[in-house]
Amino acid sequence: MSPAERVVYVAYNVIWWVPVVLTVAGVLSFRAGSIGFLAVSGVRAALNAYRVNVLPAAAAQRFPLRSP
Repeated sequence: MSPAERVVYVAYNVIWWVPVVLTVAGVLSFRAGSIGFLAVSGVRAALNAYRVNVLPAAAAQRFPLRSP
């Protein structure tokens, strides 16, 4: 994995936690945090479905937008 792919991989996984952390910290309301978390989770689910169902196995392993 190249350094750029690694940065995208880490950022992709950190962004998933942002709505949760901001809600717990009191920066976002519960409603806004829930909507943000739902939106980010929806994008992650769509990208995961693409990776699993469309990409060949070798390309899926190199796909930077995946969970650890």
